Amino acid sequence: MTNYKLLLTLLLFIHSGVYANQNPEEVAGNQTPVHARVIWTENPMEHAIISWATLYESDDNIVFFDTLSHKGDVDAYAFSSESSRSGKVTMKRMDYEEGVPQGYYHHAELHRLKPGTTYYFVVVSQGRKSPEYHFISAPPNADQLKLLTGGDSRLGGEAPRYAGRTPHLERQKLKTLIGKLVEQNPDIMAFVHGADYGTTADWRHLYWYFEDLQLATTSSGRILPLIISMGNHDTSLGFFENFYLGEELNDYIAFSYYYTTRLTDSISLFTLNTEIALTGHQYQWLKNQLPQAREQSRWLLVNYHKPAFPAHKDPEDYKFARVREHWVPLFEQNKVDLVIESDGHTLKRTLPILNGELDNDGIVYIGEGGLGAPLREPYPSRWYLQGGFTARLHHVWMVDINDAKMTLQAIDIDGNVVDEYVIRK
Repeated sequence: MTNYKLLLTLLLFIHSGVYANQNPEEVAGNQTPVHARVIWTENPMEHAIISWATLYESDDNIVFFDTLSHKGDVDAYAFSSESSRSGKVTMKRMDYEEGVPQGYYHHAELHRLKPGTTYYFVVVSQGRKSPEYHFISAPPNADQLKLLTGGDSRLGGEAPRYAGRTPHLERQKLKTLIGKLVEQNPDIMAFVHGADYGTTADWRHLYWYFEDLQLATTSSGRILPLIISMGNHDTSLGFFENFYLGEELNDYIAFSYYYTTRLTDSISLFTLNTEIALTGHQYQWLKNQLPQAREQSRWLLVNYHKPAFPAHKDPEDYKFARVREHWVPLFEQNKVDLVIESDGHTLKRTLPILNGELDNDGIVYIGEGGLGAPLREPYPSRWYLQGGFTARLHHVWMVDINDAKMTLQAIDIDGNVVDEYVIRK
């Protein structure tokens, strides 16, 4: 019994010491809200979610926003929205061992926005405020609209032991590139993320992902809204705490992470979830929603994590074969214009595919997850890649849409366009 009590005392001492080290003044020295980001879900013309973190507990968490810049003068902003969901980030033993500070998540919803309008905002927690940022709500009509897309930013850098201690060099460089692309192309409206943000969705990985994400903020403070999906490295509690989809979605869909985003009156994006059942409720929802969206939209896009036509992994593995079996027929029946995939840690653009073969009226699949994760070799000999494009490169895709055509550009980590393809109506 004595040895047991001694051991228990020792464990409590170590545990309390770990917690003591998480004092934000000592660990991070940061007394302002951090990690500000903008999330879009179904109706980005009129609705957005502002998410952020604090490294201290706070009861008073508010977004102040306006269509005019007030340089952080809180009293001058015309509108405000309190956080509708706040809490203490769940931390595991390894999170404490890696030295990340205790975090607290906050999510506030902005309603009744004006379409195509610049909104300036600051977040305030317990009287401490962030710098002023801004974003642009989705336009109802656009002669030209651009999106950026990519997935698998979870690893990178020179130190293989990385779990929060050393930089993600490739991820950081790509986030910086995103910010530059937005500055050069103001009509880029959002980033469509193909999931796998960190090695896990535990705080030691998401904390550093959100740190690196700040590099994508432009020099003027513009934040590009994220349209998020879930991947196989995102299935722990931290994902649900830190990626909140808001109250406009019903609870089932909001925590299943599949939904439709009406980017403009003529462009719709379906976000699907390959980490839950592809059949059942998600399948019925997709089967019902695709025809409606096809009728209403000139352009119809789909984004999800695990690919139907992988460039590196085994296409006969059930994880990928089931996508072809259950979802691809629905895509083809409803004449989806573009499908975005991730997971492979490489770069690919397929041939246009219909009924399992090359067809000029078929669907092009792009991806496939080169946003900072360690790269893998693609297999260009696969039939659906012959005549397409594939390469072992970190990259983002730019999708440039107008009334007549959709131009796809694969941009490598140095900002070079390495592939371009046009889909015409």
